[in-house]
Amino acid sequence: MWGKSPVIKFLITLLLFLTLEVISISFISNESVFQQAKISGVVVKLRSVMDGFTSGVKYYFGLQDVNDMLVKENLRLLKENERLKTRLSPEASLSSNTSLSADYAYIPAKIIANSTNKMHNYIILNKGSSHGVKKDMGVISSVGVVGVVSAVSERYSYVISFLNINQSVSAKISTSGAFGPMVWEGRRSDYALLKEIPFHIDFMVGDTVVTSGFSTLFPPDIPLGTVRKSSVTKGSYHEIQVKLFQNFNSLHYVNIVVNNNKDELDFIQRESNGSVR
Repeated sequence: MWGKSPVIKFLITLLLFLTLEVISISFISNESVFQQAKISGVVVKLRSVMDGFTSGVKYYFGLQDVNDMLVKENLRLLKENERLKTRLSPEASLSSNTSLSADYAYIPAKIIANSTNKMHNYIILNKGSSHGVKKDMGVISSVGVVGVVSAVSERYSYVISFLNINQSVSAKISTSGAFGPMVWEGRRSDYALLKEIPFHIDFMVGDTVVTSGFSTLFPPDIPLGTVRKSSVTKGSYHEIQVKLFQNFNSLHYVNIVVNNNKDELDFIQRESNGSVR
């Protein structure tokens, strides 16, 4: 009889409704927590991305400061090296009254244009005549010869890159001192050829090749690369493949070489050539 009572049916229906409501609210609550967790996860990811981006930007600009510091330190070491060479030279030791002055000075510069995929490559630097740059000055990095200044404006200079089939540098094998012209053949940017090394000269794969110093453009003993292989030309000369230290594709900072004795050396050479009959 109780099951047929309208009141009981109402109470049972109400109880069932309330039970279902509680269950529904519980599900919604749980789902809400889950949604909150998902939202929190998305926020964390977005924040991580933004923090990473901000950190990357700070790191990038920090690298510029580090590069500037390295350029200054490299320049300081070059100057210190010149002072030490002067002090240790036989001429300087002949007299305690010898005036010690470096043969070379350096002007740091930044590359603003650089070509590496042509037969006649060039470089443009952010230093010009107002900074003391002149035509026919050598340009180097800490690991090689970069090129020679060809034209100068007030604020910029145009450099004929070593990666130019018309360019060469006087180089020598450090172990023997044998020297000859080193040229780029227009193929790979990380290889060059050292030519005219006499056949009787001994050398090994891995020997270091450096500047000879027999030029008014570049100081002696700048590291250029290492011997990879060789062939004999004209029956009496070695032609040596050199793996360059300098990576021209990642080059950003250089030093322009100021030879303090260049004008006097050029003058004496002109006078000597003029006196030849």
